[in-house]
Parts: sequence; C-alpha cells; structure tokens
Amino acid sequence: MEKLKRLNASRRAIWAALGLIGLFMLLLNLLTHYVADDFAYMESFKTQWWIESVWDIFPSMAVHARIMNGRLISHGLGQLFMLWPKAVFDVVNAVVFTGFIYALYSLVRPEKGDDLLLLTAIFAAVWYFMPVFGQVALWQTGSVNYLWALLFGLLFLRPFILRYRGGQAAVPLWKKLLFSVLALPFGMYTEVTSFICIFLGLCFIVLGRVVKKQSLRTWLFIPIAAAVAGYILMMSMPAQMKAKGSGLYLALLLQNFKNATAMLRSNGLWLLIAWAAAMVMGLFARVDPERLTESVIYAAGAVAANYMLTAASYYPERCFCTTAMLLIAAVAVLVPGLIERGRAEAVSCVGGALAVVTALSLITGVYDIWHTHTSYSAREISIAEAKAAGEDKAVLRLIFPETKYSACWGLKDLDVESIDAWPNGYMGAYYGIRVLGTEKDGPEEPEEERNAP
Repeated sequence: MEKLKRLNASRRAIWAALGLIGLFMLLLNLLTHYVADDFAYMESFKTQWWIESVWDIFPSMAVHARIMNGRLISHGLGQLFMLWPKAVFDVVNAVVFTGFIYALYSLVRPEKGDDLLLLTAIFAAVWYFMPVFGQVALWQTGSVNYLWALLFGLLFLRPFILRYRGGQAAVPLWKKLLFSVLALPFGMYTEVTSFICIFLGLCFIVLGRVVKKQSLRTWLFIPIAAAVAGYILMMSMPAQMKAKGSGLYLALLLQNFKNATAMLRSNGLWLLIAWAAAMVMGLFARVDPERLTESVIYAAGAVAANYMLTAASYYPERCFCTTAMLLIAAVAVLVPGLIERGRAEAVSCVGGALAVVTALSLITGVYDIWHTHTSYSAREISIAEAKAAGEDKAVLRLIFPETKYSACWGLKDLDVESIDAWPNGYMGAYYGIRVLGTEKDGPEEPEEERNAP
C-alpha cells in the first residue's frame, strides 16, 4: 500500500503518464486524415490558389475577415500548418493535447505533492465527456480552433488563479510584458473560450478583493485590458458584424436558448450531477472554502459559456468544449479536498465507474478511428487508380464513422449531387482530380463552418 501511495505521488509517474498520453494522441493524429474544411484552408481566400508561403496568409486572412469571421489568429495558424506535411501538425497537436491535460491538472492538483490518479481521471473525463472528441482534438481545423483555445485559456487563467490563492511569487518584468503582449492575440482567438476566460480572470480579481481583501493594484489588469481589446477587434471584423447584424429577434433568441439548454442536458448532464454531488459532499465534509469557491466559479463559467451561444447563428457540438472543460475542472478541484476530509471511498466509486466507461469508449473509439483511417486510405488508392487510368473524375463512396472519436464525425464528407459543390471542389484540387460522392448508407448532415463560434 505504501508503495502504491508513493507511486501515486511520484513526479516521475506523472511525467510517464503524460508521455503515454502524448504518444497515444500522436498515434490517433497520425491515423487522422484531412477532412472537410481542411481542404478549403489550403487555399488563399484572396486568390483561390494554394497557400505557398507565410506571406500568402496575410492577404488571405484579410479577405477571410470580410467573408467568413473574425478568428484571424486561429484560422491564420490553421493555414500556416497547411504549408508543412501533416505529420508536423500531428506532433504539435499531440503536444498541445498533452499540455492541455497537464494545465487542467495543475490548476486542481493537491497543494502538496502530485496525484497520478487525479491526472488519469482528468484524461478519462476529457476523453469520455468531451463532445465530438475527434472534431475538437483530432480534426486539424477543429483542433486549432478549439483544443488550442482551451490550452491557451487555461494558461491565460493561471496567473489570476495563483494570485487569488495568494501563492504567486514576484513576477519578473519580462514575464509581465510577455503575458500582456500575448493577451491581445488570445482575446482574438475565439468567441467563446476567449470571452469566458477573460471574464473568469476578472472574477478571480474581484473575489480576491471581496473575500481576501487583496489589493486591486495589480499588473493583471493590463493583460485583461489587452485581451478585451483583442476580443473587441475580433468581433468588429466585417464578417462578424454582418453575421450579428443579420437579425437576432426575440423568437430566434428563445429558440437558441432552448437549443443551448438541450445541448447542456445532452452533453453536460452527468457532469452537472457529479458537480452537484461533489459540492454537497464538500460542504458537509467542510472542504477548504477556497476549493469550494473555485469550483463554483468554474461551474458558473461553464454555464455562461453554454448560454453565450444563445446569440450565435448556430450551435455545433464542438462549441460545447469550453463548458465541458470547466465542468470537469469544477469537479476535479474538489477531489483532493474530499480525499483529505475522509471521502476517499466515495471518490473511488465514482472514479471506478469513470474508468469502466472510459475503457469501453477507448476500445470503440480507437477502433473507429482505425476503421475510418483504412477507409480514407482505400479512397486514396481509388483516386490514384483513376488518375493512372487517365480518368477526369473519381466517384467515391461516402465514409460514415460510427463514433464521436473520428475527426469526420458530424462533418460533411462529399457532395453526392454536384461535382462542384462544397467540399468536392477543394478536395478535388488537393488530389488533382474531380471527385463526387456516392451514397452508401444514407446522406450525411451538412457542415456549416461559416461564422461558427
């Protein structure tokens, strides 16, 4: 038993677990092909020709701001990685995912020592509860927009949380300057995650003042202001203004509110139940008030992130990732306190149930990713054969993944009616042959990325 406790608290075990997570995600990334919007972002929005250099990205994003949306930083990064072989992105994305898991763990870990089981539980919760996992964490265009935003959001929040806890040491001037500079592009990164993290950062400053009588004279107001300026700049882009000006009348807002409620119920109900149960146990066990307060802040941020989408043109499941992350954090931050206050058995029961469902979903998810990979590989062989035979087009079977873990789950594969429809034209340009889909098991629902949050 003592050996197990030492292993659970071992820093080496933490690094080993993170290494395994990174290798696992690298494998999944390598098995993931370009899908949907990936083909479109290979071309310049200005010239409709291939992005061939870093300098081509700037005029492309200028047009993007007029016709698509204001996410110039995230979509600019997406086009940047299209300049290199996909394996480069696969490695970077695996590192980003691993960094995201560690960043989330570092915000909720015990004050002293480490907790390998808590780290593992966080990975399991992200794997199981993150909606459309493949879109958020494996799809190249989706990962840059959503997974990377989650990591950047946690990194942005960290200084505010440390100050609230009163454990932040003196910060060197260069770090203050760097953080303030980087806060501007973070504010421009994405509509939901950027706004919520800015809001939560301000909440921690205000709570520090009200609850702990901390001074309001803090340098952290500078990155808050920079992030707000970046957010305003993103939202004032012509395409963004056009989308919001198209009309959000009362009936539509009420319908969007219903949709957001349905999204919270379908994707976050069990996390909400787990959080409510953990809060009740925490209150009765008299868990550290600081952890209880942080948990409430995360949960409130999660709900706010969900209902922000009431004002959006539509609400794809991948946009729920910020809510899922914050609900996981709201539960996880209470775990060390519950264990310290003698509630280890209850925590172990929940952890055991999570381990079982995660193990089952790992099996089905990895198999589906592999099966989808082989389908795409077979498609590429068919394309090569058609080109070798001198044909001017290739008729390809639609690919239907079975779980949310495949990157193409919920995204449009190929149009079956028009060879020039989206995304056939972009995919054909990539493969050097005109392509058309053929239905096999039924039609897929169309994907609309334009002005998506």
